[in-house]
Amino acid sequence: MSMENPVADAASQNVLRTYARRALLVVGPCMVFYHMISAQFLLIGSVEHQNIHLAFVFTLVFLSAMVGSRSRFRLAVNSLLLLAGLAVTAYVGLNLDHLEELYGFPEPMDVFVGVVIVLLALEGTRLAWGWTLPIVASVFVAYFLLGHWIPGPLFHRPFSFDYVISYLSVGLSGVYGNFLSISANQIFLFVVFGALLGVMNVTDALTEIGKLAGARMRGGPGQTAVISSSLVGMVSGASVANVAITGAFTIPYMKRVGYSGALAGGIEATASTGGQLMPPVMGAAAFLMAFFVGVPYADIMLAGILPAMLFYFAVMVAVQYVSVAENIAPPEEAADLQLILRGLPLFIIPLSVITIALLMRMSPSIAAFWAIITAFVLSFFRIGPKPTVKEFLEALTNGAQIGAKIGISLCVVGLISQTLITTGLGSKIAGLVELLSAGNLVIGLFITMIVSIILGCGVPPVAAYSLVAIVAVPTLIKMGVAPVSAHFFCFYFAILSAVTPPVALGALAASAISGANYFATSLKAFKLSIAGFIIPYLIVFNPLLNLRSESIITSVLSLIAIPIALLTMTILLYGVQKVRLTYAERLLALLAAASMFGYATFGHDHWGIGGFALFAVGLASFATFIISQRNRARMSAVSMVA
Repeated sequence: MSMENPVADAASQNVLRTYARRALLVVGPCMVFYHMISAQFLLIGSVEHQNIHLAFVFTLVFLSAMVGSRSRFRLAVNSLLLLAGLAVTAYVGLNLDHLEELYGFPEPMDVFVGVVIVLLALEGTRLAWGWTLPIVASVFVAYFLLGHWIPGPLFHRPFSFDYVISYLSVGLSGVYGNFLSISANQIFLFVVFGALLGVMNVTDALTEIGKLAGARMRGGPGQTAVISSSLVGMVSGASVANVAITGAFTIPYMKRVGYSGALAGGIEATASTGGQLMPPVMGAAAFLMAFFVGVPYADIMLAGILPAMLFYFAVMVAVQYVSVAENIAPPEEAADLQLILRGLPLFIIPLSVITIALLMRMSPSIAAFWAIITAFVLSFFRIGPKPTVKEFLEALTNGAQIGAKIGISLCVVGLISQTLITTGLGSKIAGLVELLSAGNLVIGLFITMIVSIILGCGVPPVAAYSLVAIVAVPTLIKMGVAPVSAHFFCFYFAILSAVTPPVALGALAASAISGANYFATSLKAFKLSIAGFIIPYLIVFNPLLNLRSESIITSVLSLIAIPIALLTMTILLYGVQKVRLTYAERLLALLAAASMFGYATFGHDHWGIGGFALFAVGLASFATFIISQRNRARMSAVSMVA
């Protein structure tokens, strides 16, 4: 009998997992169809819509956990969590008027349901994203409950347990706050659109575009990863997901032509992470920025174009020079032009639909709706056999699962946001940073950068930016930074935390594919993305980067100065341009970089004639450096022939 029980238990577990897997293929598409209909028709009220969205989120997160359960106990627990999620959302849906009337003063049953909602949000986030975000949120909730015991500036007035739970959940704030609304009304359908890229089979065409762009460069294979990953990253919504999508073919391709595993993984992680900085979609996190700043998303999209282009310019330059430094041979594999011509429209047309719709001031949900419809129609014109019903169901389910994971993380961010608002902790943190910086903006920016990177470690991009926006941005605005610039400053560092050691989730995913050491991969990625740690400062100090400059002359000079500064900084970082740098060339490059960064940061606005002189010094130093490198490269080539 003892020999049969384990077999019977395993069989019953497999049956439950099979049912859970089948349920995913039903619930996922149902969630998508519900949100597609809601994007076009006002079926119910805003809170009711959020509650249904949350019910779907709980269902998909815990169904996914059931499929991945490795023990009978864990399977049973996840099943109970699924039922609890459905029960509490049903309770909220049936008692909305009652809960709104008793805001802050809930009844015992309301408190019980509220506690369960908070615990489900924390556990669901842990299952989807790991421990980091739940631990951070738990600290904030503990402060909400116990902060009146803390002496000094962090003290707040006492709140009862029932009051706290009402504000965090059943009072229809906290979990049911603005972040869940943005997840339901803006982010979810964009994530689904990103998942449909797989059905359209566009990744092969994007890879060929990368080969074409890098055909004449030493870093050609690396440029393939940069370009294809940036294009996919624009709509995928997460660096880890992007690495998984594109890294499966770019990393082996790079290793095959001579890149080390760590370098190949670092290039892929950097390119995939940077995709979230590139309009029009910007990894979905920028929809939150539009909410925080209070402007149409189209304004955020336009403001993000130039910084993103500069970031990818710097990354492509870095890939080129690291390839020269590593003596990677130029690629011999030619791009398939026919594949590009057939596959590229499948990517460009839906993306154009999104861009045009947003520029026409349509809501993000409407833009995503038409992009999904367009992608669905175009998928029947893909290269290869026609898509099957199963492929569509799996793609919709995959997109819904990713959207649900983002949604559950935003529920937890809602807990943190409500704590900051109700206790006044947000203004206290802003005051503390201002005190530590002694009113100096540069020091304040540096402290805010560290806070943004720490808050972003191990946290999904959308949640990472949300945390930074509610904790760090008010500090910069209080110190006089324009709201859009302050948000972009923190947005960049929250996103780039995915390639910042020691917790670099993008590099972790890339190292798993490349087989290289994780820490070595993260260091390579950090070095390749170094421009991303410079550009946010330029965003704050140079209005051109957010398209706010009023002077044509300074704008033109800044457009010259910034690329030269990024270029020379990258050359110095790798010690090579056409050939290895001499000490004199290093000094010239350093002078050029310092002068151009100085002009772009301060000289364009404050120094008058001195600013123009600084620009002239930088330009002359750069020209002298380039001439020296060309002469030495020519001499080296002649000596090799001789």
